[in-house]
Amino acid sequence: MKKPRVSVLVPIYNVERYLPKCLDSLEAQTLKDIEFICINDGSTDSSLEIAQRYAARDDRFQIIDKRNSGYGASMNCGMRAARGHYIGIVESDDFVSPDAFEELVARSRFGMLDIVKADYFEYDGADVRSFPFASFPHGCVIDPRRYPQILRTVPSIWAAIYKRSMLEENGISFIETPGASFQDTSFTLRSWMAARRVRLVDAAYLHYRVDRVESSVKSDNKVFEVCGEFACALEFCRADPARSAAFLCDLFGQQFSTYRWNYDRIFAAHHLEFAERWADEFRIPFENGELDESRFEPGDWALMLELLRDPAALRFHADDIAIRVKGCGVDRPARSLL
Repeated sequence: MKKPRVSVLVPIYNVERYLPKCLDSLEAQTLKDIEFICINDGSTDSSLEIAQRYAARDDRFQIIDKRNSGYGASMNCGMRAARGHYIGIVESDDFVSPDAFEELVARSRFGMLDIVKADYFEYDGADVRSFPFASFPHGCVIDPRRYPQILRTVPSIWAAIYKRSMLEENGISFIETPGASFQDTSFTLRSWMAARRVRLVDAAYLHYRVDRVESSVKSDNKVFEVCGEFACALEFCRADPARSAAFLCDLFGQQFSTYRWNYDRIFAAHHLEFAERWADEFRIPFENGELDESRFEPGDWALMLELLRDPAALRFHADDIAIRVKGCGVDRPARSLL
């Protein structure tokens, strides 16, 4: 059987409200040499039945029905089943334009590129285009080692195709933590660090839904999940001296700003314990001279110095999205990573 050009992974868990729009958009893809792998993670609503209806009428759809084990495990299950030259990812509450994957493949230089990545729309009943790569070259092939600041963009795994052989050769998969939060972080970071040939597309094809009230990482059992994601990315970075030389400073910058964002998301009862771990993880690289102030967001370097002095001094004001450290006498605006 001929291998498809793209295998699109669709992780599914209790999304009956949104799933038909997502699968309709995949069924309408103008690229015919494609497969859609729908991984049902033990849904308790009608999501599985909805997906099965599409598979019954369109043989490009495959269904994997498994016991609930979380987003990471579902994605790895889909990656093992994928046969395509490229891997694409569409979350089951999002949807894509009809020509999305045809356009991405057309820009892959006959399958030679490691990643082809586009912009996306934030969808809340209407589309607002997001430009996460506005400061990077478009329409040409770039090597992320020359643009390591790409690690400090929003860690979106969708709106892209990834060469499957690149992922496999570098052992890139998803961390199998319970639930669904942050598992795209280390996958995105390791993919950027592994890729050598990337093309950024000045167009948007994916509609990223931002109106799901049940979507949240604000949960007691998710306080430290982001830490595991960055531990994995740092281990991958340090494993290769050339990779570490190119990316380590920017990786630390992204880690710090993501931890700041996570601090905003978690309940106040966990602020101190998270701040203490935050400080512990940055103390050694700071003492070893591995951090570069220029790779931190504005205000973050001063915040880090205060955090290292006294984690208990950190105060976060979620109402005005500002960070205050006792004794500094100033509020520093914190740029959201959303």
